[in-house]
Parts: sequence; C-alpha cells; structure tokens
Amino acid sequence: MFIDESGEAGISKVRTDSSRGASPYFVLGAAVFQPASEIHARTVLAEVKNTITKKSWRHATELDHAAKVLLARRCSELHGRFFAVVSNKSTLGEYKDLIESDPQKFYNKCLKYLLELICSYLQRVRVQPDQLSVILEHRNHDYDAMYRYLSTVKENPLYEESKSLSILNVFAISPIEKGKEELLEYADFVSHAVYQLTNKSAANYGIPEPRYSQEMSKRFAADTQGKILGSGIKCIHSLDQLELNRDIVRILEATRADPRAL
Repeated sequence: MFIDESGEAGISKVRTDSSRGASPYFVLGAAVFQPASEIHARTVLAEVKNTITKKSWRHATELDHAAKVLLARRCSELHGRFFAVVSNKSTLGEYKDLIESDPQKFYNKCLKYLLELICSYLQRVRVQPDQLSVILEHRNHDYDAMYRYLSTVKENPLYEESKSLSILNVFAISPIEKGKEELLEYADFVSHAVYQLTNKSAANYGIPEPRYSQEMSKRFAADTQGKILGSGIKCIHSLDQLELNRDIVRILEATRADPRAL
C-alpha cells in the first residue's frame, strides 16, 4: 500500500472565503499493488514522464490539467486498486474538541479509516497478513504515537470495521520521503484526484473537477455490485456530510468499477 494526502491536517483554523487557514477538506489516498504489478506501474509512470513536458514532480498540483488527464487515463490501465477517505472538517464537531484540535490525532484517525477500508477489501480477496506492507509519505509526525494508536485499535476493536486490521502488522508501516519511492506519486495523484471533487476555490471559480477521478474510476476498489462508495471511497461519515455539489454527488453515486479482485 502506498499512501499520501491532499489538503492539510490542520483543524484548529480552517480556511474560509474571508480568512486564511488549513484546507476545509482532507483526503488520504492509496494505491495498492501486488509486487508483480509494481513493475508495470513503474513502466507506466516512466512513459507518462517521457510524454509530458514536466519530467519530474513532487506533487500532482505541479502538473497542468492536460498532464493530469493523461496520468489519470494511464492509471486506469494499472493492475492495482485505489482507495481514499474524505473528511469535511466543518463536520468534526465534538471530536475536534475531544482531541483538542490536534492535527496529528486527526491524521491518525483518517489513516485508521483508510487502513480499515483497504484491509476490508484485501480480506475479501484473501490476501494474507505476511503479504502486506505500507509506505507513507514521510511528514512531520509523531510516528511512535501513530503506531501505538493503530496497535490499540487493532488489539481492541470497538467497531466492526476495525476488525479488518487483524491482517495488518502495524510495524510494517514505513514513512519514506517523497522522491525516494516513485510509486508514492500514484498515491499522491489518487488523493489529489479525489480532493478535486471537493475543491471549490477562487482559483477554479468554485467549480470542482471530476475528470481525474472519473478517468481512473475503474481501478478504485468496489463492492460485488461494482459500487465504489464504501469500498474504494469512504466519506467521513456520510456522503451528505461532505456537502459536495449536487453534480459531484450524482457522479459518485453512479460511478462503478470492475468488482473483480486485484
């Protein structure tokens, strides 16, 4: 699993139309590959870089629209699955007070949701615990606290969803600096593509961009009916709470992917 984020984890002061602050939404995205499919994924990434003007980048935000569309379309060819969790910070309510607006605890909570989503899917396709490893983009973070938190959730699952973490070795999670593992660029792009469904900024005239996620939609994890909501994309805690534009809601509800295994 390769995991990266879009938006900032800060929750004490969130950006509005009239004030500065952290992003109003936070997205964690993941690209999950089998070892053999990583080879193809690296080849596709190299081909994209040889095609577009910008040969290297650290974040998807550095690419222009056409390059993002090309990358998204090539992502649809990969032998892997994409996952994302999306949080609208305006709905945090009492939880924000409970964690005293600590961005690290908020990040850990979102990471837990993402890992539960992925592990639930991987259990369904009978992946074994010794086959799993997780690569995170390295950030300024208390990783010891993260390991303790995830270990506690795994050992004492309070919710049914958390039981899926039984197949995960928490200490198989490794933070790696961006640039040292190119497959993190896929995770970065997954999170970016999903974040653009929420992004209503002055720069885009308040119009979210669904093109990227739609181009790569068939590689998002899906349930047995092909529905990606709840399997490939988790809304915290519901689609309604994300307060997305109606056209984006309709797209997400209608999007289907191939439900077959990795």
